[in-house]
Amino acid sequence: MTFPLERYTIFLTLAGSQAHGTARDGSDVDLRGVCVAPLSVRLSLFATFEQYEGSLPDAFGASVLPRIKAHPTASRALDVKTECVVFDIAKFVALCAAANPNALEILFADERDWVLETPGWRRLHDERRQFLTKKVQQTFLGYAMAQLKKIETHRSWLLNPPAKKPSREDFGLPVAGGTLSRDDHNRIEQSIADIDAHLRAVAAQALSLPPEVVAALNAEKKYRAALKRWDSYQTWKSQRNPARAELERVHGYDTKHAMHLIRLMRMGLEVLETGDLRVRRDDADELSAIRDGAMSFDELLAAATGLQESMARAATTTTLPDDVDRERVDALAISLISDASA
Repeated sequence: MTFPLERYTIFLTLAGSQAHGTARDGSDVDLRGVCVAPLSVRLSLFATFEQYEGSLPDAFGASVLPRIKAHPTASRALDVKTECVVFDIAKFVALCAAANPNALEILFADERDWVLETPGWRRLHDERRQFLTKKVQQTFLGYAMAQLKKIETHRSWLLNPPAKKPSREDFGLPVAGGTLSRDDHNRIEQSIADIDAHLRAVAAQALSLPPEVVAALNAEKKYRAALKRWDSYQTWKSQRNPARAELERVHGYDTKHAMHLIRLMRMGLEVLETGDLRVRRDDADELSAIRDGAMSFDELLAAATGLQESMARAATTTTLPDDVDRERVDALAISLISDASA
């Protein structure tokens, strides 16, 4: 980064469990914010800036730490771990316009969780509801389904862990290398990697590939996918939080992902029904109970299905627009950047 972030940051807020109201002993302090990168960086042919990720820079200490220390839950977590992400305003506004759940949670953060704000941020915050559109049905549901996919993957590992690392012989492939050269493999894969099995066969025929080459290619693809799953399993095993792993063992699935799944779907539904996004959760106690295993796996699936159906119905009756007013959003972003650069 080529500029002092603290001079150009217009907003910082607590995020994650500290902002949702679900923080507990051991929870991190997550800070999220927005800056307006200097014009010299914005116009440079070589310097670029979209976001900062890392620890809270020391230069923020005098202005930010007192407000964190006054926060009812974050004050107890400063010695655990503090992570900070600050977006440039152009990227941030674009993410909000696309109904990105993480960005919208920053924009709609409860003011009790703010730790740094400026008049420029207030202007953007005053316009926050123009970023709520029907897109939230897809984006919040998409994020929730990503949580469900992780739950199902981890559950399969819990109930039926892989027995061994896959080998090339398991897929009928030679031990040392393959029947294809790396160049041939990459050339073929680039041509047909992103299409389904039927179209892959058609593409292979169009490329005049011999049957044994097609068979080797398919076997190689399956082997690589299996190896990737094995590596993911090993990473998951080695990096699991012990307390979280115990909850998984007892309840048979990742209850923290379950909490996030239900929270995301409820938030998306609320936006569609009320035209507002409530980051600090009135249902925080219930969400915490879900994290502690209050729902069985089958109950979780039933709740997710019900919420998905409710979101679909709400999307047909909501008063939210299909998309943001792009000219208005553009004008707002340009004005904020221009004022900060003056």
